[in-house]
Amino acid sequence: MLTTREQEIIIEVMKPYKPIKIGVSNYFLGHAPDETEILYDFKMIPGYIEFMGLMETLEEKLNRKIDLTSFEFIDSTIKNEVLKNADIFYHGSGKKTGSSQKIGAYS
Repeated sequence: MLTTREQEIIIEVMKPYKPIKIGVSNYFLGHAPDETEILYDFKMIPGYIEFMGLMETLEEKLNRKIDLTSFEFIDSTIKNEVLKNADIFYHGSGKKTGSSQKIGAYS
């Protein structure tokens, strides 16, 4: 899904928002095959303009189309499947997990 370098870029770009959890899922339906779905949970929520800037920065640095979705706002009808297929590569207070991990439910 994502290289280690791409994960590092995402973490670095998202750091100002104090991420709690960052991951990626390939489950989302209706997205272009070249679009990457990045899941996030922040302590500091960006405003609309900041959020759009965050998305644009990530697309430029990763050189790919992305979509950002908060764990909190995943549609309840597909949430379990999305989370089963999620690869969480960052978790907690500024610490990257030792390796990517799959999760079965969001806690």
